[in-house]
Amino acid sequence: MKGLKILAALVLGLTLVAGISCSGESESPEVNVDASYNGSEVALALGDHLVVTLDSNPGSTGFSWNLSSISDADVIRYVSDEYIAPEQTDPPMVGVPGEEVWTFEAIAAGTATISMKYIQPWMPDADPAKTFDITVIVE
Repeated sequence: MKGLKILAALVLGLTLVAGISCSGESESPEVNVDASYNGSEVALALGDHLVVTLDSNPGSTGFSWNLSSISDADVIRYVSDEYIAPEQTDPPMVGVPGEEVWTFEAIAAGTATISMKYIQPWMPDADPAKTFDITVIVE
């Protein structure tokens, strides 16, 4: 009976260790920022991901975030962007903003500024409704 308990504990322990090692240890750390970081600096380590989450309402206003520039693409690179719609309510609420989530990766030591603008894509030359700028320092 004692041997069975030890075996069960060993199997459980190995299962937990296997789960931990497969649970994303290889994923790069994330630094999450939002609109309150506009105009600020953020420090990243090489390989870190910067995740920028900004309110967006393309469905009712037509405005969405666009990447204007990365001042040094050798320091940080664009990875992806995704629109996350607001949770549905009953009854549905019209005009509720969702979020745009932009991901960047630190690829070399240095400093770079990411600039974004909130525009209607069919009016790219109009003044943006909002802007977002963040300076990234990769160490």
